Amino acid sequence: MHRFRAVISIGGLLLLWQCLVWTQWVNPEYFPGPGPTLQALWAGLVGGELLRALGQTLARALLGLLGATLLGIAVALLTARYKLLKRALDPVAEFFRPLPPAALVPMAIFFLGLGPLLFAFILLFACVWPVYLNAGAALAAVSTVQLRTASSFGYAGWDRVLKVQLPAALPEIFIGVRIAAGVALIAAVVTEMLAGRDGLGYQLNESAMTLRIPEMFAALLLAMGSGLALNALVRAVRGRVVRWHVVMTQSNRA
Repeated sequence: MHRFRAVISIGGLLLLWQCLVWTQWVNPEYFPGPGPTLQALWAGLVGGELLRALGQTLARALLGLLGATLLGIAVALLTARYKLLKRALDPVAEFFRPLPPAALVPMAIFFLGLGPLLFAFILLFACVWPVYLNAGAALAAVSTVQLRTASSFGYAGWDRVLKVQLPAALPEIFIGVRIAAGVALIAAVVTEMLAGRDGLGYQLNESAMTLRIPEMFAALLLAMGSGLALNALVRAVRGRVVRWHVVMTQSNRA
């Protein structure tokens, strides 16, 4: 049923897109319909140009997401163990979190040049804050009953953080990871558009500048599909890591 609704929604969106083209509210030269766009997408995938760009962007986004997830959770565990560190870091995280990744690119180019270090820095900076803030909040929200029960069994210090708070907080931590997945794709594409020499962002910018509009829309569709794929990947990992929580939630609903 869920798949049927998804097909209906996508079909309705394509129909609306085609209707907008027919009404010519936007110049057709700059707003191609689904047909020319899908033809350009197929040609780019078969020719390998868009396929290479997709692989480059996804690799950057995934590596950035993985690094930010590990760093964000590690720092959140430290703040769960040392409350003074949490009070010091939370205002800094709230200050930097809204900063758009694009705003950092010009400055970062001067220090890191045009290369892998630039992408690593932008992606880590953009993605680490939602992971850290959600992980920190989830660790702090573990119920007092669980903590007291753990203490009665002799868990204290790092044992309590790693064996009690972390497992209990994992379902909420993955909310931050899902948010960071979307941010990772945005940061990768934006950095490629501003300072890249390959990837989907570069393809978007290059096709727009040369007025290859169907190719630009094809790259845009591929970027949208990449976002769905990243979200599905994070949900699959969550289902594996916190399977107990998924089973318990489904049992409660039943």
